[in-house]
Amino acid sequence: MKWSDENLDVLQNLESSVAQVWRAHPEMTDYAALRAYEAAFKLYRDQSRGHTAKPPALTGLDAAAFEAVTAMCEFRLGRRAGPSGELGAVPPVPLEKLVRCLRELARSVERHTLMGGRQGYLTFIDKFLP
Repeated sequence: MKWSDENLDVLQNLESSVAQVWRAHPEMTDYAALRAYEAAFKLYRDQSRGHTAKPPALTGLDAAAFEAVTAMCEFRLGRRAGPSGELGAVPPVPLEKLVRCLRELARSVERHTLMGGRQGYLTFIDKFLP
């Protein structure tokens, strides 16, 4: 999947949820973001396949980032109210599209960590998010 205008809003929403955790906890590293994206990817991939997902074994900032990401995923799927309490404010995205977005974000973390170090991804996305 390539970054495109079609997926940009979903990608930015998911990145924003991770950035909020990072801003509250500046010690957070890209690893926590990667673990959150990967765990959410597995959760929603299992759902798309009709399987029962196993809860991830995450703690600390990994778990906080995962909770933030899944809350945004649920909002984008139209299953839960959004950050300002609105439900149905944006059209829901198909589960398969969400899964592809989560995979792409995990790859982005890996790329930016290689280029920028332990917080390379977080520093990169922070420039583009309010």
